[in-house]
Amino acid sequence: AILCTVVPAHAQQSTTAKSARSVLPAPAMKTNPAIGGGTSRPKNPKSVPARGNVTTGVFDIFSGVGERVSHTTIHMPAATGTALMGDWNGDGVRTPGRYASGNWFVTDAVVGTQTKWVQFQYFRADNDASIPLTGRIDGDRVSDVGFFDNGKWQWKMSADGSVKTDDFGQPGAKPIVGDWNGDGKDELGVVRDGSWILRITNVTKKPKVSAGGIVTMVPEAHAAVVTFPFGVATDLPVVGDWNGDGVDSPGVIRAGTQWIVTNSIATLGKTKTIAIPDISGTTPLVASQATGYDHCPTASPVAEAEGLALAKQIRAPAKIKGSTKQPGLAEIKKTVQDGLRYAITNDYTKRLKDEWNIPYYDILNSHKSIEESVRRSANIAQAAAIMLSTSDWKTVNGISRDKLLAYTRWQIRSIACQHGSVSPGGWGDQWQSGLWATVTGHAAWMIWGSLTPQERAYVAKMVATEADAVAARGPHYYKNRDGAELAPGNSKADEDSWDLTSPSLALAMMPNDKRADEWRRAIVEYSIAEFSRPSDLTNNKVVNGVNISRSLPGTNAQEDGTIVNHGIINPDYIQNVIHPWWGASMLRAGRVAAPEAMFLNTDIVYRALTVVDFPSPPYAAPGGTVYKPGGQIYYPQGVKWGARRPATFTGVDSFAAQYSAPDTKATDNLAAHARDTRAMQQRYTDGHIYAKGAVEESYALGKEEYALQQTALAWWATALPTGPGLKVDKSAVKNVNLNPRGADR
Repeated sequence: AILCTVVPAHAQQSTTAKSARSVLPAPAMKTNPAIGGGTSRPKNPKSVPARGNVTTGVFDIFSGVGERVSHTTIHMPAATGTALMGDWNGDGVRTPGRYASGNWFVTDAVVGTQTKWVQFQYFRADNDASIPLTGRIDGDRVSDVGFFDNGKWQWKMSADGSVKTDDFGQPGAKPIVGDWNGDGKDELGVVRDGSWILRITNVTKKPKVSAGGIVTMVPEAHAAVVTFPFGVATDLPVVGDWNGDGVDSPGVIRAGTQWIVTNSIATLGKTKTIAIPDISGTTPLVASQATGYDHCPTASPVAEAEGLALAKQIRAPAKIKGSTKQPGLAEIKKTVQDGLRYAITNDYTKRLKDEWNIPYYDILNSHKSIEESVRRSANIAQAAAIMLSTSDWKTVNGISRDKLLAYTRWQIRSIACQHGSVSPGGWGDQWQSGLWATVTGHAAWMIWGSLTPQERAYVAKMVATEADAVAARGPHYYKNRDGAELAPGNSKADEDSWDLTSPSLALAMMPNDKRADEWRRAIVEYSIAEFSRPSDLTNNKVVNGVNISRSLPGTNAQEDGTIVNHGIINPDYIQNVIHPWWGASMLRAGRVAAPEAMFLNTDIVYRALTVVDFPSPPYAAPGGTVYKPGGQIYYPQGVKWGARRPATFTGVDSFAAQYSAPDTKATDNLAAHARDTRAMQQRYTDGHIYAKGAVEESYALGKEEYALQQTALAWWATALPTGPGLKVDKSAVKNVNLNPRGADR
């Protein structure tokens, strides 16, 4: 057990204050790309270039004609076979597939990291040298699979499983498949030495083709054969609906990097070029984008439509205004301002420098883990949105209000775009994702009036979906009713408390939604469970109509409010009492009454930081309370995340100043931690807080951004009294179930 191995915080504060360094202005940075506010999208999915490598499992999808440059990557398991693209579930989005020895494997994901390929069906060609391909031959929305072998075609129909054969083309030609007349069915074609031959059926009139093209009508078959030159012999032919008009048209890949496409066989001379990288070892493919220009490039049209409808019922939060009158708040405001200067500059020059000019950047591939990719950006976005909505930000540290707003919207829409409720295969419904969605959604809600309809749509879909997932799985517990540990050494208080924030935000934003009662029920369930103590199993206390002693299957907190995590009494996890207070405050900002369960045991847990005494021995020297003078944190049984993290506690202190008992001295604690955080930050000229290494803070997945978010939340919480007062709902809530119902995250 250790206390700290650093100079006491109050001593550091006094020395650094004398030599405080001014934060340098941010470099002149380009504003993140703006997007329009329109909601129109093409009637049909638009084709876009893609590349796939089955051996590595990496599939890259690029933007198409008329789109600003974007790029997303799907990581599939390494495998064998031929890379393909197809619409395997009929949702209008083409996603990766592969063929290997008669087996067709697919995914319905368009972003993210999948754990496995799913076998679509078995269909083997008569000749193993045949070329595997896909197309909508039977006219339904699901891709059919087939083969081409020197003019011989074989297809297996997705509609009924039947096999269809055909003859078209000469030996040595390259097969192509496309809907040449917009009737919803793909038809056959071949290309050889720059000469294209297409068969178009169900036609009685002569199709139009550019000068140099030849049309041969076949009246008895109600068909036409169209021949025309396009490209040169060394080009690789590709086919797609490049403008979303429902008709496929030619394209060629030249020199591996130039995709030269045209909108119609009648306008072959009018071409447009899409430049994409020539990635070694990859197969050129044609993917699809089902949404419009400036929309999330990977969103399904169904998800976007649902989001647009959902966003219409969201009402903006009450306006609140921060002030520096309270002790410590001047330091907090400067800390957040300088912290944003660091975070945004770091993104511009290092972390996201290659993504800066992309309207929706590929957030899931910005880092190795989803946690770092999503949570880190969400934390910055929330801090920025808090400053935009509650302070007088004009130009601070060289960052104008317009640039701060553009940056915040960019982060919000990119995160929400790649949520699984918007883009198939995206992040969500996983460990801590409810919290990430809350941080992002809260940021968006605070600047709701500045968002476009599609930005609002993606946020609304993300927030509601995560709230639904939380409500479905139920809370979890550290110990059962007999005191046996269900999760040895690790309370579930942290997971239950952060999950609680998700239905809280959903209810605050959408109080009239048809799922509002389910979200309210989930809030009560997680609130009762998160800091449940042994005495709650016998006290017959009734909260929101629930006799908790009869209903609780276990506990998460010790009787004195302390929380065990990583096998120790852990102040960093006692700090999670911030979550129910934050959730209640979001409801307050939305003028929605907070269930009384949200305050169950919260004051007792905060007292574990401020009042509960840890004598030494048996605890580490010098003993006493967790909070020490000058903002120092005492760790009675050891340090997990770092020995000097005052920023982490500013957030919980700010809520405690409103919701805890006076003897906890929360206002004094807030001032002490705010001043120590500011003193740490003033050691540097770029706005960051922590020294290198893991002594002060060891969280490797965005420690600066987490400190920024917690400090910004402190500013937001202290601004709350300028808005509506807190209303507490003590009424009975129906169908409360305190048992786990889903997997432990």
